[in-house]
Amino acid sequence: GGTWGAAADKKRIYTNIANIEGNNFTLKPSKKTTTAGGWVAMDARTGKILWSTANPSNASSNGPVTVANGVLFAGSIYQTGPVYAMNTKTGKILWSRDTGAIVYGGVSVSKGCIYVGSGFRVSIGTSLFAFCVQ
Repeated sequence: GGTWGAAADKKRIYTNIANIEGNNFTLKPSKKTTTAGGWVAMDARTGKILWSTANPSNASSNGPVTVANGVLFAGSIYQTGPVYAMNTKTGKILWSRDTGAIVYGGVSVSKGCIYVGSGFRVSIGTSLFAFCVQ
């Protein structure tokens, strides 16, 4: 299920799918199955599931999601710390970047840039990344 909060625009509510135990479940409405986490969009008025996207790194998606300008941003707890940008209408992954360590937190958006921290234990290092649109 979803953890640590959701994001919304005027039409949809978005949240993560944290599947930390790796249980097999079916994504709706696609009917694809996964043992990983992912992300889901629901109609804000009816609650109907509009799309769901499996985490391509085959890991849980524990952190909160962020939405801005028709793009949903989310991280993964996979060891390379991928950050994903998805189309809010379709759930299609637009791009991804590895941060080098797991991403548990959310993404912040400001002035055309997204900011995300990675790393879970201070003893092994942590980083803050900025991805900006030119």
